[in-house]
Amino acid sequence: MKAGSGSQGTLALIATAALWGSNHVVARAARDAVPLPALVFWRWLPAAVILTIFALPALRQAWPTIRSRLGGLVVGGAVGVGVFSYLLLGGAYQSLAIEVGFINATTPVWVLVLGRWMGGGHLTAGMKGGIALAFAGTLLIISKGQPQALTEFRFSLGNLWSLLAAISFAWFTIRVRDWTRVIAPLPLMVVTGWSGLIVVMLPAYVVCLATGGPWLVWNEADLGFALAATAYVGLAPTMLGNLFYLYGVATLGPARAAAFLYLSPLFSAAFSVLWLGEQLAWYHLGGIAAIFAGLFLLGRFTRKPAGARSDPALVP
Repeated sequence: MKAGSGSQGTLALIATAALWGSNHVVARAARDAVPLPALVFWRWLPAAVILTIFALPALRQAWPTIRSRLGGLVVGGAVGVGVFSYLLLGGAYQSLAIEVGFINATTPVWVLVLGRWMGGGHLTAGMKGGIALAFAGTLLIISKGQPQALTEFRFSLGNLWSLLAAISFAWFTIRVRDWTRVIAPLPLMVVTGWSGLIVVMLPAYVVCLATGGPWLVWNEADLGFALAATAYVGLAPTMLGNLFYLYGVATLGPARAAAFLYLSPLFSAAFSVLWLGEQLAWYHLGGIAAIFAGLFLLGRFTRKPAGARSDPALVP
């Protein structure tokens, strides 16, 4: 690999982390202007169309393999793209963007937990310690540093949505790892993206319209701001973020590329403070410290079998 391509791959992955970190920050800012079903639908539709155009040659080549697995891909896209998008952006509509970003950082923990559970693997003591630390950090953020909130159900519903988003995407990531062994990432992203769009996002959007909801913006809101916010989350984090990530994986490899994703919640926190005026509290800092410590332990004590392949996971 040439040095230039490695440098460009690094820049692409830093840009990916920044774009994905900004996703729910912009959604938080748009919550009073755009109904959630409209934002989720229009976030993906333009990106899906453009990515499909880019992916046509690869789609034609991969179609026989895709067709034989189409049922599973549709389910995967419905959960990992459609439901995940609602949970992630819905979390941002109801909770601080800082908290959504930090809770979303627990996705690798849930990948390991679900992977071991689905595959029947064994968790070592070190891995269990890492999971416990990350989970404790998540609970600290969800409860806002007040343990009684967990028993009195006074914690933010948006934080619960964000946690469910991390778990649902972890399940999707495990499926992606299997699919990318036989299907290239770009056509896979297009198929699962359209699946989430058609099976989940479109019906929810139609219901919103049928019950009197606006096509994009609430009557009293600024149409220009609504269009700008929707275009940004659709074209920047969704389309460019995935393309940059694919380029970074191609130039640096999936293992090195995945490490850059830990920058995403840090970008999210910075954007939340700068753009939304949110404040970092002690439980945010304590929670993310515990999450990162847990991720470090998981990385240290997780060993892959010789010759095992590390596949890229796409974040829609």
